[in-house]
Amino acid sequence: MDAAHEEQTHGNWRNTLFYVTFLYFTVGFSPYISLSSTYQGSAMAEGSNLLNQLTAIILLFSFMVFMVKERSFSIVFTPRLLMAAIFGWYIFTSVVGEAPMFSLRRLVMCAIICVLAGCFLQLPRTERHFATLLASCAMIILFLCYFGVIVLPSRSIHQASDALEPLLAGNWRGVFQHKNEAASVMAVLIIVAIYLCKRWSFIGGLLVLLLSMFFLIKSGGKTVLGLVPIIIATGWFIVGWPGWRYMVVTVLLLVFTVVTVGTTVEPVFSQMLTRIGIDASFTGRTDIWTVAIDYIRQSPILGYGYQAFWRSDTLMSSFTENNSWATTAPASHSGYFDLLLAGGVPGLVLVLVWIYLLPLHYLGRMNEATRNSPLTRLYVGVWLYVLLYGFLETLFFLSAGFVWFFLLVAVMGLHLQANASLVEDEMEPDLPEPAMKTGLLSRTREKEVRDC
Repeated sequence: MDAAHEEQTHGNWRNTLFYVTFLYFTVGFSPYISLSSTYQGSAMAEGSNLLNQLTAIILLFSFMVFMVKERSFSIVFTPRLLMAAIFGWYIFTSVVGEAPMFSLRRLVMCAIICVLAGCFLQLPRTERHFATLLASCAMIILFLCYFGVIVLPSRSIHQASDALEPLLAGNWRGVFQHKNEAASVMAVLIIVAIYLCKRWSFIGGLLVLLLSMFFLIKSGGKTVLGLVPIIIATGWFIVGWPGWRYMVVTVLLLVFTVVTVGTTVEPVFSQMLTRIGIDASFTGRTDIWTVAIDYIRQSPILGYGYQAFWRSDTLMSSFTENNSWATTAPASHSGYFDLLLAGGVPGLVLVLVWIYLLPLHYLGRMNEATRNSPLTRLYVGVWLYVLLYGFLETLFFLSAGFVWFFLLVAVMGLHLQANASLVEDEMEPDLPEPAMKTGLLSRTREKEVRDC
């Protein structure tokens, strides 16, 4: 009885940590926030969210206790040499950058998120358990979003009275601060729903898919809506024919680079997009990208420090000098530009090795059965989505955010898939205790240690 009670308590602890972590990164502590007024001053003077930081530290401590019991530290902060190089470089650029203490505090939060993502996939006991937890979280998020639209429309739908971007009036945002954030989360939930149809319940997964798709449409996320079929098709192709994975993904990235950067620096590209009915300004983003490119040229190697460029005192003061609203933007709306602004070309290259090349490497190391599994397709879908949408939104190497967290989970999941065999079903009750403590993935520990 004591052993059964202990196992149940341990299972409840796993579930609680999973739910709290998922909701922390999606809903956070400011759901249904009013946009009638907003802070537009310097980011350094704004201050930090103490409750948010305290929760992250508590989660980190809880995960550390869990990992000590599971003896699973081999996968935390991996690959460690690359992670040390990335954080070491960004620490250096931050120390010599615009706001050293501000940047270093946010880097610590980024490091905590990386640790949490590495531990997150160790919580489910089996893949079936993982699918059930993921389905529950998806349903909670969708319920909260639709509840807000129905009961609290003024705080869940963009209004004409919003202090910023009143032209977005009518677009749904649910519990999130902006319709773009809502659209990103819905895109991830669509990818999750496809997985749930195969591993949890076809009817339940289909319901999540339809609800997520409808909310995405109502959010006005046309770009995200157009990306979803591209991501699904690309993921299906590179999983089925892995020998083409480097070429296909690289060509996609180059095309997106030419389209986004090209429209900013070369009018010919803008004219071409306009002729085929595409907004060549990407809803005003090119103004921001012009500012970003100008400053990247001034400091291409070191950048300006981690998250220290936008809304810095220097940039804010240039608003009156240059009379450009883009200098007051909170971010560049491009994860790649923001990596360059934070850590220069070396910082961009290091992060791309982590989130672009390594997942492709992991995909090639999997056996055919693992590579074609719904779990691998889930990770590939999320990874591709963030990699491509990162050209239009700041999604990489952040100190907060569900999409960045889930990208880390996807990359870690691909790493585990490359070194593990799936545990398809729950362990039988009469199995010995070591087997009962198996996590989501039954790992070959020697391979894990070598890869670290």
